[in-house]
Amino acid sequence: MLRSHTFNFFQQYKKLWVVIVLIAVLFIGGEIAVGNFLSLAQVLLTIRMASMIALFALCQMTVMSPGGDGLDLSIGFNATLTAVITASIMDGSNGNLFAAILVAIGFGAAVGFVNGFLSAYMKLPPLIVTLAMGTILQGIINVYTAGANITGRPSPALAVLAAGTTGIFPNIVFMLIIVLVIVMIVMNKTSIGRKMFGVGANERAAYLSGIDVRATRLKAFLFSGIWASCMGLMLLGNMGIAFKDMGSNFIMPSIAAAVVGGVSMGGGEGNYLGVVLGSIFLQALTNLLVAFGWGDAGKWLGFGIVLFTMLIFYAREKRNK
Repeated sequence: MLRSHTFNFFQQYKKLWVVIVLIAVLFIGGEIAVGNFLSLAQVLLTIRMASMIALFALCQMTVMSPGGDGLDLSIGFNATLTAVITASIMDGSNGNLFAAILVAIGFGAAVGFVNGFLSAYMKLPPLIVTLAMGTILQGIINVYTAGANITGRPSPALAVLAAGTTGIFPNIVFMLIIVLVIVMIVMNKTSIGRKMFGVGANERAAYLSGIDVRATRLKAFLFSGIWASCMGLMLLGNMGIAFKDMGSNFIMPSIAAAVVGGVSMGGGEGNYLGVVLGSIFLQALTNLLVAFGWGDAGKWLGFGIVLFTMLIFYAREKRNK
């Protein structure tokens, strides 16, 4: 009986265990190959950098879960424009932080609503819609920053949250833990979470059971837009300044982290803990490639190979079903 329960436990969470094993292999391999990979300072640095990927990847998990080939390629540009705008609003003052948060939420909601409406109600491919939105946002950024320096700084409180530490632990990690707990509860214990997974698992069955499929997918993109804007604030606080393309580098890693973490690209399946672990795996892989002297090119090559491999496994799994 115990053996049966143990087997069922591993079967239920096999994707998480696979990612954990991969992370262990990378850290041990890095320690053997280049050294210092298992030191406390290096592990904390890896988790700190992975936290930003994981927080961005929440956007992808949200839009992927209800199916419909959901992906959000606009999150990086959304975050960048938010950072550029709110930097001048805060200008180093805690008194202006609340106003900056309201602007970020409003702007993100507008971007998310347009993405969701065109994808869910107009039946346009989310990949094309969000790519077009990202291009538009990039154009606005270029116009806004053309011939002028980007002024303003994050508020001290935001800087402490995004870049500060408590003891030896980065504050961003504590934020990730809080978000992890909230997301796990919402996705698994509330009606909106069950609706999102239900729509992704079987759209027709969800519709016949009374779930508004289009509204559910619209809400997913709405949340993604708002959260991406909030991540723009976090990037600003983490880096201390706003600049062009500061968020675009998180688009591919956010997708890869979600896929590696077990979020089905067809919808209906996903675990944010897996997304967090997927982010740690990607960051550990990046660190190892950099240590080998591959630099930025090696990082993107690694992301591409991992994503391509996971897509092959996803295609095989879908075909077998």
